[in-house]
Amino acid sequence: MEEDYITKDIEKNMLKNLENGLLLSDAHIEILERYGFDYKKYGSINELIYDIEEFLNEEGDSDCGDLDWVSQDLSERNYYANTNK
Repeated sequence: MEEDYITKDIEKNMLKNLENGLLLSDAHIEILERYGFDYKKYGSINELIYDIEEFLNEEGDSDCGDLDWVSQDLSERNYYANTNK
């Protein structure tokens, strides 16, 4: 029973290459959809991060911790994937 829970958690957080070239997990998608983001319309991760940050700035102190997590996670992955080292 516990293995099923672990497997579902792993699958939910596994990155998937979407048709538009973005790498998102089911967890990311679920949170983005909850806040009304159509992740399919974005051509780059930078555009998505920008719109999330704009939304968070407009919302101010409201409870958007999960969306903030998505933004931070995408930003960190983007930094490591696209920064010359």
